[in-house]
Amino acid sequence: MTTTTGTALPTDHNAARGDIDQLHSDALELARRTKALATALDHGDYSAAGGRVRTAAAHLWRAAEDLHAAFHTAPPRCAGPDAAISQLCGRRMRYLAARAGQRAA
Repeated sequence: MTTTTGTALPTDHNAARGDIDQLHSDALELARRTKALATALDHGDYSAAGGRVRTAAAHLWRAAEDLHAAFHTAPPRCAGPDAAISQLCGRRMRYLAARAGQRAA
């Protein structure tokens, strides 16, 4: 039997979307760091470890993709749970473009 402690589901849809988005961002960052470690370990006596770490990085990328899909199925702001996937994707792409613009500035 699995129990969770300290983790509560947010009652607000905006909070749930924010949590999913933050987890997605964290998963991407962890995947990048893991890939860099795998590249460093690929040389010499640590090549076996590098391969294992590279496999872990692939799992993290897939987890990030799953989180991205979860973001799309969460209801957007000012929309109910029956929102169309095209509406969800459009909002997500606009959000990511705005975030990228902020980082570039």
